[in-house]
Amino acid sequence: MARLGTTFNAQDHDTEQRGEYEELPNGVYQMEIEASEVTTPKSGSGTILKTTNSVVAPEEFKGRKLFNNYNLENANAQAQEIGQRQFASLCRAIGVQSVEDSEDLHFRTFTVKVGLGKPSKDGQYPARAEIKRYFFPDEGNVPEPEIDAVQPRPAPANDNRAPAANDNRQQQAASRPAAAAAGSRPWGKRA
Repeated sequence: MARLGTTFNAQDHDTEQRGEYEELPNGVYQMEIEASEVTTPKSGSGTILKTTNSVVAPEEFKGRKLFNNYNLENANAQAQEIGQRQFASLCRAIGVQSVEDSEDLHFRTFTVKVGLGKPSKDGQYPARAEIKRYFFPDEGNVPEPEIDAVQPRPAPANDNRAPAANDNRQQQAASRPAAAAAGSRPWGKRA
């Protein structure tokens, strides 16, 4: 048992749940990296940079999080190439040419297009919001943050029910009365 030292009255506090864990809607966001971590992938070989991005604008989503991983080194050459291209795009969007420590990227704003990705191939994980495009200040085409007018329809929630049995028992049962009426048995002829 652990004493709180005072009596906490839950009725004195706001308990409204505001959907803080819903996916960000599609749109253009200004963000900043607030935390980062370098890890090794499950395979045991390679380097992944994990970032926690915080929304700066639009104001209504300020403080919401978007997590992103960059495959900086990977045994799969294509995964590594994609990861390095995405990381280079992040650096260019921030205005950094070279990086030795990921903390050099923290709390520098950048603008991205966020969109709903695809669910995992095995169906275990739903579609998540992800960075689709980085905007580069050196191109002069950085749009103002705004949410898209048209949003994708959310996927139906998994109700965790087992799928219906996919066998022929119901069809066989439905055909038995017809077979019996015709004077034959479903397991063979009468002796």
